[in-house]
Amino acid sequence: MSTRVILVRHGQTYGNIEGRFCGHSETDLTPLGIAQARALGRRLKGEKIDGAVCSDLSRARLTAEAVLEPHARITPALDPGLREMYYGDWEAMLGTEVRAQHPDLMRAFFLGGTEGAPGGESIAAVRARTAAALLRAAELHRDGTVLIVSHGNAIMAMLAEVLGLPLERTWAFSIENTSLSRLLVTRTGHVTVQSLNDASHTQGLEEAPA
Repeated sequence: MSTRVILVRHGQTYGNIEGRFCGHSETDLTPLGIAQARALGRRLKGEKIDGAVCSDLSRARLTAEAVLEPHARITPALDPGLREMYYGDWEAMLGTEVRAQHPDLMRAFFLGGTEGAPGGESIAAVRARTAAALLRAAELHRDGTVLIVSHGNAIMAMLAEVLGLPLERTWAFSIENTSLSRLLVTRTGHVTVQSLNDASHTQGLEEAPA
């Protein structure tokens, strides 16, 4: 038997549209982000979900709650291990500001570097942290289906770790807002990726975000 995982990135935030390194910093969902989460909830309405775990940052928690509106009996558990990467000196800064001040560091970070932001969490650390959180959630809902809501780089790091990719390939995925990826986790902790970054439920929402 395996635990079925529905792995979701939070909805669009103001930090996303501003291009900020929010990391552990809070940033609100936009109206479109809320609409994205509710659209995913409608998509998953007919599926059996046994439980949910999300990052304790508000953008993930509110996304989880919106997705679970059709499953009103489920309250998501909070796990700080699912938080976004901590960016240290870059926290809450605009990407354009970081690029202007530290062009070489930023280029290395995104193009195969193995270090995190100055003063922040290492790539190896975020990989280990998020992969452990995934396995905790799977064990908590063994042989059932669990919804996990996390963050873009956190999900990429998690997947890179459980798939055994080298550090320089950590950012080798594309994870859109409220995209869902489906995983199977065996009792021994082996992870199989069944689908990745499916955001088809968000089509057309840009024109009608309310």
